[in-house]
Amino acid sequence: MVFASAEIASRWAAKGPNGGRRGRRPGDETQMDTVKRELAELQTARVVLMCFLVIMLEGFDIQAAGVAAPKLAPAFGLTPAQMGTFFSASAVGVLLFAAIGGILGDRYGRKPVVIGATLAFGVACLLTPHCPNFSTLVIVRFLTGAGLGAAMPIVIAMTSDHSPASQKKRYVGIVYAAISLGGMICAGIMATGLLGADWRPIFYVGGVLPVAIAAAMVVYLPASRPKMAEVVGTGGSWADIVGARALPLTLALWVATFLTLAAMYTFVMWLPSLLKARGVSGPDALIIQTLYNLGSTVAAFVVGYLLDRKLVYSVATVGYLLLAAGLIGLGTVALDLPSGMLIGFVVGVAVTTGQTLLYAFAPLGYPAAVRNRGVGCVVAAGRLGTIVGPFCAGLLLTWGLVAGQVLISLVPVVLLALIAALLAARLLHGGEPVAKPVTA
Repeated sequence: MVFASAEIASRWAAKGPNGGRRGRRPGDETQMDTVKRELAELQTARVVLMCFLVIMLEGFDIQAAGVAAPKLAPAFGLTPAQMGTFFSASAVGVLLFAAIGGILGDRYGRKPVVIGATLAFGVACLLTPHCPNFSTLVIVRFLTGAGLGAAMPIVIAMTSDHSPASQKKRYVGIVYAAISLGGMICAGIMATGLLGADWRPIFYVGGVLPVAIAAAMVVYLPASRPKMAEVVGTGGSWADIVGARALPLTLALWVATFLTLAAMYTFVMWLPSLLKARGVSGPDALIIQTLYNLGSTVAAFVVGYLLDRKLVYSVATVGYLLLAAGLIGLGTVALDLPSGMLIGFVVGVAVTTGQTLLYAFAPLGYPAAVRNRGVGCVVAAGRLGTIVGPFCAGLLLTWGLVAGQVLISLVPVVLLALIAALLAARLLHGGEPVAKPVTA
């Protein structure tokens, strides 16, 4: 990438200090346009790659907490309730700091905020193995989520703004696919046995990665300007997010994202218990969960492309209806390995279809001066769903429902999410930007 940049720069310099305006030869203008296009494509590739790596950290961290939990619990003498607090502390950090990160990005510029947030995430991961007690562990996990939460809305907005106008949703989908990839990388590292039986090394890996990514962003992210209002020539305020004109779209995005992630995280948390209760063996359950992650990855790449092809309403409808059908199937069908693999793949596709669609919409719904905080609020609404959904599922289980019935109870939630997503698409005029993007 560095060599490509140098080559393009040398071709640009070869035209002379005045851009080749004097003594131009036939074809000079075409060559200049080509150079400009290549420079823009190179910058897009750099931004998307950096954003991809940051989002990958979330998948890695979620998987790391999951694989460390069975060994971490006896080390600290944790009760099941304390383990629940351990898992939710990071989600609470993401919830609270998603909006804060967006506000800071609008005020001080995206680059310094996303680098600082990623670095903070890495440092918190590195501190996790050194926590002396449960209270410190919860605080450090909260800070881990805070760093990740502050970075997420900025990288989503940056991906959209730096992408070509006809490919914005496609690139957001590619970046979102990094969550599943991060989880698979973490699982792969653990499967090799290189880190041994201790729970601590996986957090060292999870800490070194964001520190290295933050260092790379210092070099490869384009410089951001601190005052977004100056870029677009107009100020931005909360009225652009929750004012009379913006409120219907904002509420539609919030409700759709809240319900989608509530259903998604409830499913993910209870899938292992469901498979075990249905008599699926451990190795077969691992295969089914792998197919779920594969479906999520495939959907993240494909859905963005379909949305750029203007198939907004059909993609949303098919995705959410597939999710409803998959939940019913998992809750009622007698599972064997083939049927479990099929349903797991379909649900993975469907869940990621909804979330990719909403994250692709969010940056297009707000003017550039408030885009980071607008996306941050959408991310925060989704994170609230990740807390409320599993909590409500736990209540249903204490009232006597079994895991399959809990999944079926999510079907109305999914249908309501579909209605809210379609309304958001309608308010966005089919997913077209409402404000001119800005690369800052």
